[in-house]
Amino acid sequence: MINFLKGIDFSLQSWGFSRVIRLGLGLFFFIPAIQEVDYFAMMLGGVLLYQAIANTGCGFTKNSSSCGVDLPKTDKKVKF
Repeated sequence: MINFLKGIDFSLQSWGFSRVIRLGLGLFFFIPAIQEVDYFAMMLGGVLLYQAIANTGCGFTKNSSSCGVDLPKTDKKVKF
């Protein structure tokens, strides 16, 4: 847990628009869910809060490297 916290960049300069949106939506779902004991909303808010704090999750751009998905190689010929 401590090594995880050391790897997180808490400076506000690295916070982009999508990260702030994830934080806002996470708080929007998580705080009322705690008050109303709504477990589904707690999970949704918790996932969004985790993504905002750890800066994980897929980005909104085509070349986003945060998804970790490798594109298939297209050098093989297809026979019909």
